[in-house]
Amino acid sequence: MAAKEKLEAVLNVALRVPSIMLLDVLYRWDVSSFFQQIQRSSLSNNPLFQYKYLALNMHYVGYILSVVLLTLPRQHLVQLYLYFLTALLLYAGHQISRDYVRSELESAYEGPMYLEPLSMNRFTTALIGQLVVCTLCSCVMKTKQIWLFSAHMLPLLARLCLVPLETIVIINKFAMIFTGLEVLYFLGSNLLVPYNLAKSAYRELVQVVEVYGLLALGMSLWNQLVVPVLFMVFWLVLFALQIYSYFSTRDQPASRERLLFLFLTRVFFSALLFLLHCCELMLDPQLSFFHSEFES
Repeated sequence: MAAKEKLEAVLNVALRVPSIMLLDVLYRWDVSSFFQQIQRSSLSNNPLFQYKYLALNMHYVGYILSVVLLTLPRQHLVQLYLYFLTALLLYAGHQISRDYVRSELESAYEGPMYLEPLSMNRFTTALIGQLVVCTLCSCVMKTKQIWLFSAHMLPLLARLCLVPLETIVIINKFAMIFTGLEVLYFLGSNLLVPYNLAKSAYRELVQVVEVYGLLALGMSLWNQLVVPVLFMVFWLVLFALQIYSYFSTRDQPASRERLLFLFLTRVFFSALLFLLHCCELMLDPQLSFFHSEFES
């Protein structure tokens, strides 16, 4: 049981670090200078970069989404990461299918595969990859309906039935559209889930504030998010990235001074967070009481 609790604590910190890193990226990103650089480049005629105010609003939406991801309960955060992993697996299945169709078009061989060793090897490799993707998607989503994730196997089935290569290209596009429709249906069927989750969370927060006050709410969130450990891990990750940047650009004269400054700032904030964590341990009975009341 102790090992399970430690694993849950590590998972609670690890899953929230990307949210803080996204907040840091959004904070450092200057939208105005970015659009000025776009206007000077060849991308100025791209319709995607024509609406500056839309990008500014999306910038603020990114802040909101990052804060929501940071404060989500662990079980909902794990579920969200599983959905994201499933989307990546579906994209990998699409890439496998597209690469297979492209290689078949380059070979221009439409006969039986068992008569051409190279064609048979390509088919076997793509089939194994698609089976792995479908199996992993089924395991991640915890469903036995593996056919929901097997649309990208249609080009392989068509090639096995000696369908012409031009028709296989159309079948591959149909498989991609069908998978996209499945994703849209899933998103539409769960469209009200964030609203219901935010509504229930707001109701619980109001109840805790009315009964125990803002201090109890702050201490409960502090204990739930493990703030000192979370920010310590975040700064260690940033420092590791800065070390990598230093070794990749160490020919520049200012890189050493910048690395020393970053090291001193990381040491200072790590020491500060360590002191806060010690204070948290001293107040652990009170934090546990407030956290249990907040969960109930």
